[in-house]
Amino acid sequence: MVDRFADAHAHASVVGLGYGEVVRRFRAAGGGLIALVQLSPGSYGLSDSLEGVARSLEAHANLCDRVRREYGGVLCLGGLHPATVDKLLRSSRDPATVYRELEKGYMRRLESLLREGLLDGLGEFGRPHFPTVPESWAANELLLVRALEVAKDVGGVVHVHSENAGLLTLGGLKLFTDRAGIPRWRVLAHHVPPSQARLYAEEGFYVSVVGRSRVVGELGSECSNVLVESDYLDDPRRPGVVMYPWEIGREVLRAVEEGRLASRCSEKVLLENPSTFYGVVT
Repeated sequence: MVDRFADAHAHASVVGLGYGEVVRRFRAAGGGLIALVQLSPGSYGLSDSLEGVARSLEAHANLCDRVRREYGGVLCLGGLHPATVDKLLRSSRDPATVYRELEKGYMRRLESLLREGLLDGLGEFGRPHFPTVPESWAANELLLVRALEVAKDVGGVVHVHSENAGLLTLGGLKLFTDRAGIPRWRVLAHHVPPSQARLYAEEGFYVSVVGRSRVVGELGSECSNVLVESDYLDDPRRPGVVMYPWEIGREVLRAVEEGRLASRCSEKVLLENPSTFYGVVT
């Protein structure tokens, strides 16, 4: 059994515990590597506007880089969650103009931060996993393809958050990655049900599943290309949602002790697979 673990996808905010406290508690519990992914503007005390989105990116990149320098073992990812894009489009009288601003301004800034080393990857991007207007679906797909193209040209990984429709979602992701020309092993389908993990792995993608024992236990001995995430939101209105990063090691151990997760799989999902996907030692 491993004594260290990675959190493949988590969040920190300025209205919750904060970046420093999240990483401190994670490291104190035996955490080795944590990927901190940008949240929506509200988590930085900003408005859901184009300006708010731009400022939230700068806030996330700077705060994440600060805790990375202080503690080590931190990866920083910036992006545009489908829900954020949806809010921007719904609040505008001209969705096409909003999309152009995001594609020309925001995506270029993401590329710059990636080149400068302030970001290690892009995410979350994807398709809406909730009812929405056609413009939102189209804009999110175009921005996802652009993110994949940027990562392909500059380097880094991409976290994708879309609907969990199995072969249908996988088929779209294959089209987008092939169109962008990025290797599939640099793309992670985030928050995937364990029952669908093998579908993605067989096509060369990585996936992350929530680290609750009842969830990872569904993997059994099928753990190729699987990482574990907390998807912690650091939202004081919903403490502990989705789970705390520092709980991952204990939860995965419980799944092994209960005989639902192969011991060898615990090593792979907590250490080996994160090291391979991110290209760093956990």
